[in-house]
Amino acid sequence: MRNLLENALRATTDGGSISVSAEGDEQGVRISVSDDGPGIEAELLPRIFDPYFSTHDAGTGLGLPIARRIVEEHGGTIAAENRPQGGLQVTITLAGRDVR
Repeated sequence: MRNLLENALRATTDGGSISVSAEGDEQGVRISVSDDGPGIEAELLPRIFDPYFSTHDAGTGLGLPIARRIVEEHGGTIAAENRPQGGLQVTITLAGRDVR
C-alpha cells in the first residue's frame, strides 16, 4: 500500500488529490488508490508492474512489482487503469475467506 500511495503522491501536483477507498462483501475486498495526476501513457500501462520499469527518472521500478508479488502471494490481484477524468487508479482485490 505504501508504494501505491507514494506513486500517487509523486503523480499529483500542488493542489492535487489522492483518494483511498475500500469496499467488501462476502466475495472479498477491493482497495483502490486513485490520483488526479496525468495518468500513464496507454502504451506504457501494461508495463508498470514489470521489474525495473519506471516512468520516473529517480525510480527503481521495483515498487509496483513488489506490491504485485505481495498481493498475489495472498491470493489476490492488482490492476491499474487510467481514469476517464484523469489520473490513475490502482485496485487490489482480495478474495474473502471462511474463518469458521
